[in-house]
Amino acid sequence: MLYPEFPVSIILRELERDELLPAILFRTARKQCDGDVEALSRNANAVLALDHQQRIENEIQQIIRKYNFDPEFITGYPQYSSLVTTGVGAHHAGQLLIWRLLLEELMSRGMLRMMIATGTVAAGVDFPARTAVITAHSRRGSEGFSVLSSAEFQQMAGRAGRRGKDAVGVCLITPSKFSDARVLLEVSKRPPEPLRSSYFASPSTVLNLLKYRNVDDLMFTVERSLAAFLDRKNASRMREEALNEQEAIESGGGLSGEKLKKAEKRVRRKIREAEELEKKQETSLAQSLDGLRALGYVEGGSLTEKGYWAAELCTSLVLELGEAISEKIFDDCALYELVGLVASIAGDPHRPYFRLKANPIKPELFGKMNDIVNRIKNKYQGPGTSDIAVIPDAALTVITWMDSETWPEFSGLLRLSGVADGDVARLVSQTADHLNQITRLEKTHPILAQSAKVGRARLLRPPFAEALLPVD
Repeated sequence: MLYPEFPVSIILRELERDELLPAILFRTARKQCDGDVEALSRNANAVLALDHQQRIENEIQQIIRKYNFDPEFITGYPQYSSLVTTGVGAHHAGQLLIWRLLLEELMSRGMLRMMIATGTVAAGVDFPARTAVITAHSRRGSEGFSVLSSAEFQQMAGRAGRRGKDAVGVCLITPSKFSDARVLLEVSKRPPEPLRSSYFASPSTVLNLLKYRNVDDLMFTVERSLAAFLDRKNASRMREEALNEQEAIESGGGLSGEKLKKAEKRVRRKIREAEELEKKQETSLAQSLDGLRALGYVEGGSLTEKGYWAAELCTSLVLELGEAISEKIFDDCALYELVGLVASIAGDPHRPYFRLKANPIKPELFGKMNDIVNRIKNKYQGPGTSDIAVIPDAALTVITWMDSETWPEFSGLLRLSGVADGDVARLVSQTADHLNQITRLEKTHPILAQSAKVGRARLLRPPFAEALLPVD
């Protein structure tokens, strides 16, 4: 049976009636979070008493002083008025870090009634509430919707209950066409997902390790890594399954004809997959090394001169930046062109960026970067470069921020083009990180390193910063 989605106003009213506030309401999409906040701002019944509003404003001023925020940025934020009048805020990756930090501080200080957040932020925050409300049994990712994992469910449900304030935490499931309580019950009973290794033989990892080891040492290290251990463990399980099936076939399990052929084929496939899994890390490293040799970063078992300075670029774009530097593409670039070209390969291909004016970077430069990206994809078959693309709109977005005098001016342009603040913050941060790696080439490419340093400083202006730390 399908149920209508509960409006946020009803959820807030029922939780308040049963003294279950403060709460965290989990939604599947950013637009839902923002839509809930807008809906409450138009609901007279959701408005707080004036003295409560004043307390929230006073706390906000304390937080502004604590972190030395620009007051105009906070008070000028589109959801500021709703936050103060309703005591409810939306927290998701489409917002700037400064705004999310403000909400987290207010929640921790007990000033908010409800935080509306996407499930993707559940693992990265620390603002427990009395109640957690889960509104869907699935989440939306880059490949569509998928059922929540046990870890994701535990992260959301685990926000319920404040240490020292609540005897118990309450996790509620709202029935709707997007929330099947039976699925969530099954998810809640699953054991935690097994430990996984984050290691893979990326170009940056291999180059960095080869600064201190030769290929034989590197292979020895990889063979004894957690990733290789887990692969061998899974391969052993697959071999055992294949052996049991083979024994069943040989003992005359009643199979004949086409069924027997399919069973034998399945056994052979499992054995082959087990053999491939046992060699997975070794094969991956070999592919990475072959690609690095083809591009001139490694010769034999050691780094080339090009490989040594490229190893200083501890970034996922090491090959793209390395090739651009090697081909001197950046040498005659103006500052905005250097920053823009780096941003063009730092963006996420599936994100929309600013495009409401002409791009100042010549198409030829984008063409050269695109040639580099394609050449790397052809010559480097190892892991770590498959999703990199040249995105001119990402370059225009970052250049526009460099030229903007204030955040409100820039933010207004983003809203006109339907670009989320948080997506731009991610792009600016990623671009600044890659530029920071280029600054490490002071010995081999001093002029480029200095330009990267200046460009990075131009990007990391308020409300963007290297770190948001309390002011002493």
